[in-house]
Amino acid sequence: GEREIRETAETLRKHKMLHSEVIPLYARLSPAEQARVFAPSGRRHIVLATNVAETSLTVPGIRYVIDAGFARISRYSARSKIQRLPVERVAQASAEQRKGRCGRVADGICIRLYDEDDFNARAPFTEPEIQRTNLAAVILQMATLGFGDISRFPFVDPPDQRLVRDGYKLLEELHAVDTKHKVTRLGRALARLPVDPRIGRMLLAAAETGCLRELVIIAAALSVQDPRERPVEKRQEADEAHAQFADERSDFLAWLRLWQFLEDNRRHLTRRKFERLCKLHFLSPSRVREWHDVQVQLRIQLHELGYHDNEQEADYATIHQALLTGLLSHVGLRTQGNTRDYLGARNRHFFVFPGSGLFAKQPKWLVAAELVETTRLYGRGLAAIEPEWIEPLAGHLVKHSYSSPRWQGRAGQVAADEKVTLYGLPVVPRRKVNYGPIDPEVSRDIFLRFGLTEGDMNTRAPFWRHNRQLINELHDLEAKSRRRDILVDEETIYGFYAKRVPPGIYSVTQLETWLRKLPPSQAKVLHMRREDLLRADPALDWHGGFPDRLDLNGTRLPYRYRFAPGEPDDGVTLQVPVTVLGQLSPGLVDRLVPGLLQEKITQLLKGLPKTLRRQFVPVPEYAERCLRALPASDEPLVQTLGSLLKDMTGVHVPEDAWQPGALPDHLRLRIRLMDPGGRQELAVSRDLLALQRDYSGKQHARSLDQTDRRVNDPGPMTDWDFGPLAPELLQRSGKMQVRGFPALVDQGEHVVVRVFDGIEVARRAHRLGLRRLLLLRESKALRNLKKNIPDLRGLRLHYAGLPDAATDTHADIVDELVAVAVDRAFLEDAWSIRDRDAFERCRERGRPRLGPLLLELAKQATVMLTEAHRLRADLARVTQPNWQDAVADMRQQLDGLVYRGFLEQTDADRLAHLPRYLKALSLRLEKLPGAAARDRQCMQEMAELQQQWAARDRQRRAQSSIDPRLDEIRWMLEELRVSLFAQALKTPQPVSVKRIRKRWESLGL
Repeated sequence: GEREIRETAETLRKHKMLHSEVIPLYARLSPAEQARVFAPSGRRHIVLATNVAETSLTVPGIRYVIDAGFARISRYSARSKIQRLPVERVAQASAEQRKGRCGRVADGICIRLYDEDDFNARAPFTEPEIQRTNLAAVILQMATLGFGDISRFPFVDPPDQRLVRDGYKLLEELHAVDTKHKVTRLGRALARLPVDPRIGRMLLAAAETGCLRELVIIAAALSVQDPRERPVEKRQEADEAHAQFADERSDFLAWLRLWQFLEDNRRHLTRRKFERLCKLHFLSPSRVREWHDVQVQLRIQLHELGYHDNEQEADYATIHQALLTGLLSHVGLRTQGNTRDYLGARNRHFFVFPGSGLFAKQPKWLVAAELVETTRLYGRGLAAIEPEWIEPLAGHLVKHSYSSPRWQGRAGQVAADEKVTLYGLPVVPRRKVNYGPIDPEVSRDIFLRFGLTEGDMNTRAPFWRHNRQLINELHDLEAKSRRRDILVDEETIYGFYAKRVPPGIYSVTQLETWLRKLPPSQAKVLHMRREDLLRADPALDWHGGFPDRLDLNGTRLPYRYRFAPGEPDDGVTLQVPVTVLGQLSPGLVDRLVPGLLQEKITQLLKGLPKTLRRQFVPVPEYAERCLRALPASDEPLVQTLGSLLKDMTGVHVPEDAWQPGALPDHLRLRIRLMDPGGRQELAVSRDLLALQRDYSGKQHARSLDQTDRRVNDPGPMTDWDFGPLAPELLQRSGKMQVRGFPALVDQGEHVVVRVFDGIEVARRAHRLGLRRLLLLRESKALRNLKKNIPDLRGLRLHYAGLPDAATDTHADIVDELVAVAVDRAFLEDAWSIRDRDAFERCRERGRPRLGPLLLELAKQATVMLTEAHRLRADLARVTQPNWQDAVADMRQQLDGLVYRGFLEQTDADRLAHLPRYLKALSLRLEKLPGAAARDRQCMQEMAELQQQWAARDRQRRAQSSIDPRLDEIRWMLEELRVSLFAQALKTPQPVSVKRIRKRWESLGL
């Protein structure tokens, strides 16, 4: 081939033969270079030629011919559908023609580089071109001229039937013939154009889309030999000259650029100057003229056929869509990886020709003017295209395949993924389409199964609302009974619809249309009856045992039931707005719903330790007795059960023996906490105390602008100059009405009004708010009273050395004394103070008592702080190692009695006993040197009880809960210490370890 000729010539020239000149000869050389073989130079000519010299050229003076025995012969491959240029062994006739090139003017010698047996084994002649080319143009001309079927035409050398079939396939691709091989209207128009059918198809498409002016130029360029020259010795200069016309998106646009350049210069240059310009840009003047002439002829003929040039310049898309109509089998998709090849039609792989303007930036999709196989399959004349252009142009060629048919509830139809391919190329890899018209039978089955049976559809048809409501009711029955044998299976529901919905209906729209056309007598043909859906009739108290809502102080909170063991939402879920979270009590939550309460009690009894459980056999019987006797209470269920069992059997069940955390999830109420509007979920838990600790303390108070409009928010206040506060309010929270409790809230320098979700937290806040308001109103009197407190410096000194309380409290002893004095003087019943008159009466009643109470509290505090300070100093001086346990116990007791905030946090009745407890501590310390053994014995006597109480108290503090029972036991333990370590001081009532344990059991602990 040409490349081999060039490479061989360059190799020979490197030897610098003085008396010989190496001259290449092939068709693409310029006329001047081809003429060098005839021009004498005084040196021997070594001509390296392709098979162009076999018949068409005689060079005088050739004495020797070296025949390699091979040639590049154009062949059309019926298998790969491409024009190939393979290197083949020449036929005997071609070899003889090569031999005849020498000895024209004198004797010559032909040297064949193969033996005589090889020559004799070769074919006598090269096949005629009709047997090795695509026959589309021949078939079209024969059909339009009336020569009949090409397969029956009496050719001297008839073509292979495979080539005939390929010709018809190409014509079908171009829409020139139909599937029965009859010429179409478009085919008759193509036959009148003197160009290849592919090029003719482009021109007709261009005439319809408004780009004929550009396509005639491109078609002429594709019909003639490339005018661009690339001399061997000036390849770099030629490439640079041609680069100014290149386009990185399309080689076809490069033709247009070159044409515009030539036409702009042709108008004002003489022929000689124009030819010089062409040579300067490495263009063949003769081929440029041929290109121009063919363009003129095509344009004239198209005009004669009634087609006209476009006046406006065509855009990129229009031009290349017209080109695509003739090159649909030349489309390529870039493959993945580093091979830089393209997947073409019929699974062919080809490469971008190195001389193309697209070689550097290879697009994902492209089209090639021709596919030629040399050393590999190359695409020439390339352009980037968009895949969406292909399908509208190749509608008669593309194939559609469908996968993943599925129901779409929102659209009310069956969808599938459509894949569109052109000769195996995925033009549309995946596209969602309506699958109903494509496969009505399968679509109907999917519609019945997923739309109607599973309920994934939206329609206003009356039957649908009726059926879904009936099915949901039965689902609720199954969830409440925790059974799966009430509702029939999906196959039964599917069969119900399959018998009644006629064939051909596969969408909601069709179903609604069919229902509207039914006569009134059949209007309820799709309405289900309860017996159609009921497999077993459950005998349970649904309304009383499994209520749909919980009535909480007038607020109706919805229950939701689900039977899904192992799932997070298994069991009963109560939806609670955060605004009423504080009103939920442990007893209410523990009791779950009546229908599950007996099972819960049974499981709690079974969870007791064996030593206790065997006292309540048979367990189901005791559970039933407990259920019948269970009173309504806000106490935790285990406390109530312990009390009932004690009354029934006399057996005490310690509260920590119960294992409510080990119950199955469906026996523990699940609380779904919502924001005040009921729109957003805040948290989900089965632990009420944890929810109240995390949320109620932060969100139980709300501004009045978020509550009932009948209450006006007075804003920050320093005096009661606003209207009365209602004891409670009914408020809107989303779609619910919730009960709220207005109260004053202490803000430091002022008070505000807030609404609380729980009565107890509202009472505590209101008392502190009233205290702040009184402190602000009585500030002048309090300043004078503070000055009368004796030994204030000593009080503050002793107070500063106290340990901190478990909760935040006053940093100064005076503030604490004043707070306690105000509470005792004014706020005996703080919650009843709801208006200005009550507030003023409170002030008048308490003002005379404030001064004496403050002085009395200061005197008590002085005594207790002085004694506590002395005790701490005495304990610090004890160094004997065997006394350290007793000293540690006394320190712990002292820190629990006197700490920062003890005056406010200790009830007045208990505060009066503190001096006696401190005295008992002092006596114990005095007796320790002579009674250490007795002290250890007493400590051991109460150690177990003390540890048991401490463990329960830590648990209570971790849960941030209030348990008055533990407070009662705590003060009984203080009295026990007096009885054990300081008997001389006496106790108000008899106390012992045995009595405390009895009281522990009676309290249900």
